Amino acid sequence: MRQIESLKHSKNFDRVLVSAMQRLSAVTPPPTRREAASGADMAIEATAESLSKKIVPDLTDFRGPTAGLEAIILAEMRPPYFIVEDEIQIVGDYDRVDLIRDRKILLEASARNVGRVDLLYHPTQEFVGTGWLIEKDIVVTNRHVAEFFTNIDRNGDFQFKNGVGSDHLVVMMDYVRQYQSNTAPRRAFASEVLYIAAQHEPDFAFLRVEAIDGAEPVQIATRRSVPGQPVAAVGYPAWDGQRNDPQLMASLFGGVYDVKRFSPGLIVGDTEGGVILQADYTSLGGNSGSAVIDLDTADVVGLHFGGVFRQTNSAVAIDIVAAALRRMKTQIAVGALPAAMTNEVPSAPDIFSGRMGYNPHFLGKGGLAAPMPQLGLWASDVAPVSDDADSVLKYEHFSTIQSKSRRLPLITAVNIDGERQRKLDREGDWALDGRIAHEHQIGNELYRNNRLDRGHMVRRRDPGWGTPDEASQGEADTFHYTNSVPQHEDLNQKSWVRLEDYLLLSAETRGFKASVFTGPVLRSTDRRLKGQPGVSGFQVPEEFWKVAVMVNAQTKKLHATAYVLSHGPLIRDMTETAFVYGQHETYQVKVAFVEQVTGLDFGKLRNFDPLGTGAEGVFGSAARRISRREDLVL
Repeated sequence: MRQIESLKHSKNFDRVLVSAMQRLSAVTPPPTRREAASGADMAIEATAESLSKKIVPDLTDFRGPTAGLEAIILAEMRPPYFIVEDEIQIVGDYDRVDLIRDRKILLEASARNVGRVDLLYHPTQEFVGTGWLIEKDIVVTNRHVAEFFTNIDRNGDFQFKNGVGSDHLVVMMDYVRQYQSNTAPRRAFASEVLYIAAQHEPDFAFLRVEAIDGAEPVQIATRRSVPGQPVAAVGYPAWDGQRNDPQLMASLFGGVYDVKRFSPGLIVGDTEGGVILQADYTSLGGNSGSAVIDLDTADVVGLHFGGVFRQTNSAVAIDIVAAALRRMKTQIAVGALPAAMTNEVPSAPDIFSGRMGYNPHFLGKGGLAAPMPQLGLWASDVAPVSDDADSVLKYEHFSTIQSKSRRLPLITAVNIDGERQRKLDREGDWALDGRIAHEHQIGNELYRNNRLDRGHMVRRRDPGWGTPDEASQGEADTFHYTNSVPQHEDLNQKSWVRLEDYLLLSAETRGFKASVFTGPVLRSTDRRLKGQPGVSGFQVPEEFWKVAVMVNAQTKKLHATAYVLSHGPLIRDMTETAFVYGQHETYQVKVAFVEQVTGLDFGKLRNFDPLGTGAEGVFGSAARRISRREDLVL
């Protein structure tokens, strides 16, 4: 930050910038235009590979084959107009040039707030892409742009990389950088990297920047884009002859690169259920992070991130970017609580005397038994239980097994008797369980003063059956933190919580009975809380699984069906279902798939799965969205 302050207060800011670049040139010979562009591409790829070892889960990369590329799509009718003195220079034919003329002032106002992502103290690169103001002090760009200048420390925090002759690179937004322009500079330093999307997520990142006069956030669209919609990509195309035809590139760009361009085109479609927009505007390397602007409203409809020469350019739809920004802003950052506020009195071990817990023979003996899953990869990470040699916490009609490292339930198992259920109108008081050590469970300190909810794994009503005392006790037992996993308050669980009802009401389910296993998907890449009192660094699961076992009324045999509550990443590599950031939906998957992602072993149950025994598959057979009873495959 000392370098930034000295630059900010320099009498001649431009001279300081030139001096900095000259110092870098003395260390490393300046690359040619072609070398600079290809060097940036290779460095970005190398950086992404390095970072992926730290932050990428075992999932297919969301970005796919178009990531980090920009492309010329059409040879005609797609001119990359200069912006000079903040004005669009309309020279060249375009289908809807009349729309640009009619909306010119509005479009220019939006384009003003798109900037070049410049680097100081980098040995070779002057800039690495484009970004634009989504809030007064927040710039959005691409993940593969931010990775170029960002490292991740041991705590999972983002840090600027080291610079040449500096303790770190200086990242700056330049909102001008126009061809033959005398417009006064509008520059803002980036103070921190707020967020870089994981590899299974769309290609975006957020930077904190100085709020400066003359730079305002761009308005974002409130309606989804449609094919044929006129748009323009505003950004800073660089020489990119290795991935585009050099002669065509020269004819379109006239040999002038690295300056702000306004490149009109049309939306031609979308993929991933509307998450990714496809368009035919002209782009090159350097356009990464460009704002894709609706020519009718001047609102941003997408964040450009890649393309394939003479095929299509791609952008993340703006509703996905906006949802990600909202979610990022809800991250916890509150002061420490007094120690006394985190002390909770656990339930005494003796109150659980006589609890039988989950019954594996609830559906029948022999071939109809449904034993709890084997712990597999988690066998050495189970919290010891004072009254059970197998470390199973037994409650009324259900049991749980606790992870001592994650302080959350690995598995919950409940017997449900739909015919004997009682409707109980009561709430419970959450408590720790005195049968396991306090350090192996997490209490109210995780949920205080934030937007996390206590998510029941065994839902409140499921064990509420039998005699009045049994039903009441079963429901009360669900209010132990050993049955709770933190979930964001906006989590969409409507179809998830109704799932057992759907299953029990199936005409083919005998006796309205079910044995249900539920738990979180615990991964090393789960996001960590920041600044949460007493639990800073606690990892919050993002997906959940459920396996329901019943007896088919006609065949008199077991059937076991599996489900995940996911916002997309968990099943991204096996479906064509859209990834909508922050929106969870319920999918039916294979039991073997749940085994694969959790490390648990469901034994014979995988053989009774109507979707089959393999974990592989394609959309329609391996993952089915569940929103009503008729969607179930039983």
